[in-house]
Amino acid sequence: MSRYITNMKKLLEIIEQGNANIKLEMSSGDLLEFSNDLINRAKTELSTEIAEARKEKYLTREEVKQICGVCDATLWHWNKKNYLKTIKVGSKVRYRMSDVKRILEGSSTNTK
Repeated sequence: MSRYITNMKKLLEIIEQGNANIKLEMSSGDLLEFSNDLINRAKTELSTEIAEARKEKYLTREEVKQICGVCDATLWHWNKKNYLKTIKVGSKVRYRMSDVKRILEGSSTNTK
C-alpha cells in the first residue's frame, strides 16, 4: 500500500506540472483506488468551499449604503470599477460582507 501511495504522489506531481505526456500501465485495482482517491479529494474540496460559502453573510444594497455611508451612485461606480462587486441571487442584488469589510479596512487591492 505504501508503494501505491508513493507512486500516486509522484504521478500527481507530474500531472500538476502540466507539461508531460503520460502513458500509464497499472492494475485495475490501482486504477480504481486512484480514481477513488481523486473523487474523495474533490468531495473534500467542494465541501470546504460550500462550508465557507455558508459562513459568508450577504448584505442588501441598503445595508451596504448604511454601513459605508454611500449612495446608490457610489455603489454603481464601485461595481463598475470592480471595487465592490455585486452578487446576483436570483433577481436580488447582494454584497459579500467580507468585501465590505475589506473596503472599510482600506485593504482593497483594486482601487481604480
